[in-house]
Amino acid sequence: MKQRMMIAVGGAAMLVLGGNASAAPAVNDGYDWTMRVNEDRVSDAILAYEVDGTDDQPLNFRCEQGGNRIFAGISGGAPDLTAIELASGSAKLRVSGKTEIDEMPFFRSQEIAGGSPLIRAFAANGWLRMTAKGRAIDMAATATGKQAIARFVDFCTR
Repeated sequence: MKQRMMIAVGGAAMLVLGGNASAAPAVNDGYDWTMRVNEDRVSDAILAYEVDGTDDQPLNFRCEQGGNRIFAGISGGAPDLTAIELASGSAKLRVSGKTEIDEMPFFRSQEIAGGSPLIRAFAANGWLRMTAKGRAIDMAATATGKQAIARFVDFCTR
């Protein structure tokens, strides 16, 4: 049985789970973390977990250069999604957000601090576990993906 405890931290809540949430997952075949700088506004960047050349992207992060604010996004998820849980190693974060529906549902989280324990752990570990509406997805990076994560966090926080 897992024990849960919520601790409020600013606009988000830290979620502490019992169990082995700190074991690094295997890399999912074809998926990796990729960073892109917005060509229209070079001060914007996106870090996406995706299959290259497809629209298969279960999670992305966006930020403005040096803004120290990161936002998680999910395209095509549940239209009533209001929060996700993110974990990497022993760092866990529950972040709320809002889903808007245009052609398809798009969830955008509230701000995540660039220096938060979760973001630091994600950059150090190279993997993340996202849970949305009870469904967990492990997102591990290849060596190239780990470099993209580190570049993204540096871009967002410096």
